[in-house]
Amino acid sequence: MRYQEQCFGDGFKEPYCLLFRDGIAALPLLAFWLLIPVYTRIVRNNEPELRAPKYFWAHLIFQVLLLVDNAVFGALYFNQSDHFLPLLRFFQVLSYANCCIWFSLLSKRLHSIHPSFCVIFLVLLVLKAVQFLILAFESTVDAGVIAELILLMAETALLSKSTKRLGENEEKSKLTPEEKSSFVSRIFFWWLNPLIKSGAKNPLTNENLHNLNQNATSEWLYTRWRDEFRKEKEKNPAKETSIVWPFIRIQKTTIISLTLARLTADCVHYLNPILLKQLIDYVSLHDQPLSFGIAIACIMFLSATTRSLLQNYQIAGMCRQAVYYQTVLSNAILHKILKLSPSARSNRTAGEILNHAAVDIEIIVHSIPYLQNMWSVPFQVTLAMTLLAITLGWAAVAGVIIMIFYIPMNFLTAKFIKLSQQKQMKIKDERTKLSNEMLNGIKVVKLYAWEESFEDQINRLRAKEVKMLRNVCILSRIVDVANAASPFLVAIGSFTCYVLLSSDENGLTPSVAFVALVIFNQLRQPMRMVANLITTLVQARVSNKRIRQFLNEEEMEKKTEVALGNAIVFKNATLNWKGIEHPPVLRDTYSILSGDMRL
Repeated sequence: MRYQEQCFGDGFKEPYCLLFRDGIAALPLLAFWLLIPVYTRIVRNNEPELRAPKYFWAHLIFQVLLLVDNAVFGALYFNQSDHFLPLLRFFQVLSYANCCIWFSLLSKRLHSIHPSFCVIFLVLLVLKAVQFLILAFESTVDAGVIAELILLMAETALLSKSTKRLGENEEKSKLTPEEKSSFVSRIFFWWLNPLIKSGAKNPLTNENLHNLNQNATSEWLYTRWRDEFRKEKEKNPAKETSIVWPFIRIQKTTIISLTLARLTADCVHYLNPILLKQLIDYVSLHDQPLSFGIAIACIMFLSATTRSLLQNYQIAGMCRQAVYYQTVLSNAILHKILKLSPSARSNRTAGEILNHAAVDIEIIVHSIPYLQNMWSVPFQVTLAMTLLAITLGWAAVAGVIIMIFYIPMNFLTAKFIKLSQQKQMKIKDERTKLSNEMLNGIKVVKLYAWEESFEDQINRLRAKEVKMLRNVCILSRIVDVANAASPFLVAIGSFTCYVLLSSDENGLTPSVAFVALVIFNQLRQPMRMVANLITTLVQARVSNKRIRQFLNEEEMEKKTEVALGNAIVFKNATLNWKGIEHPPVLRDTYSILSGDMRL
């Protein structure tokens, strides 16, 4: 009996069976071709070294053996009637040859293994193991698949080992092991195990901690951000320069990779309803073999695992970006305080500047891990409603209409929170200013017995601030409850319309009901994040605007002309108390020699 008849039954067509059996397992090899532009750029920007990295020849031997395995068994399959396998083997031969070439070029320029090889071979091993499991149940495993699986296991195990860079001596062993770890170690945080074991045995001290990487130090981050900020300011000096885009430019590679990881995790997450429908149909139709059900179950498990790993990897990466951004803003504010012009300093109170350095930065840093939800939540809702429309048909329109009603509610909520946050920060600045004045002049306050007067003023400002915070919290909780109830309302509306519109022959079957319930359950998570997301992002936007205005204030001139023999020189001076935008009080040219001025 043919493979597709054994494994998939008569209801499946031959090309799809072959694609599922063999084509999916070879799909990761396409990445070697898609990454050629990236590899080419790395090769051009790095000079080769004479010495190869550790285990270089072992990696190359395993890759050549994979090439030979596919070439030999591809030649044997040419005598069979199925011409799909020879073409697939030929594609794998070319892909492994391409892999060997770029592995040799990149390893001698980067002095280590490029992370993409670890990812591709890991995914390739997992899919090849699924293919082997399917073939094993049908007793159609050939020697080529077994040999390829063994070679992939050996190559993946070798890639998972940490590799040292060339020229690295033992004195640099204090560097964080994350920099030398493989992608598998990073995604499982395996490189952190030695530190956790040390902390379990003895209390951790500074000696146990690793040094920061160069691109994570305060000096490197602030210097790069400052250069990008100045470039942006020179392009458009009349407009307030953004403080976000310079940081995005210096971290664009990391941010793009984290965005792709979140996008992949969301797409994989919404594969479960599709796979569940296939599994329910498999259970309902008793003419399908066991291997098909096992394959669907394995793919569901792998999709859930992949989504969890990628999502945690993205969250950890965004938390790290938050720390980097906090470092940049703290340095920028401290440097700006030292460079403020007298006119700009007169417009800023000590309490306002203190809130910039403490409160505003803290609000922004707290919001950065949730920034990816700005596009992820609408994307997940769109995917859920699309799958719901495919499952329920026109009955899903009722759910779409209910979701549309939530858009103006969330928009008005965001607008109200923004206005409240702006008023609250002004009151906070005034309260901080009053508290600092009281503490700085505590002797005078005690001497004139002004304690109760200052206390009443501070308590009055604090009461206003607490009232605004209470209003924002109450509104956020109401919107949170409404958003949390949206999946139930969508489910009630969609199921009601489906029952009313469907005929007796096309009723509410288990395949439709369970798949729709899974979609509603997945829709619940993004909708619960909407209220907190709106509050967090609006507060961050207000704080970001305050810091941006402060960092764009006028600065003192860096260069001054030194006139020999003169103590004070005014040359075409335009003097004003309020700034250059106001009419000048005095225009004069004047010089005073050293020793001429007497008091």
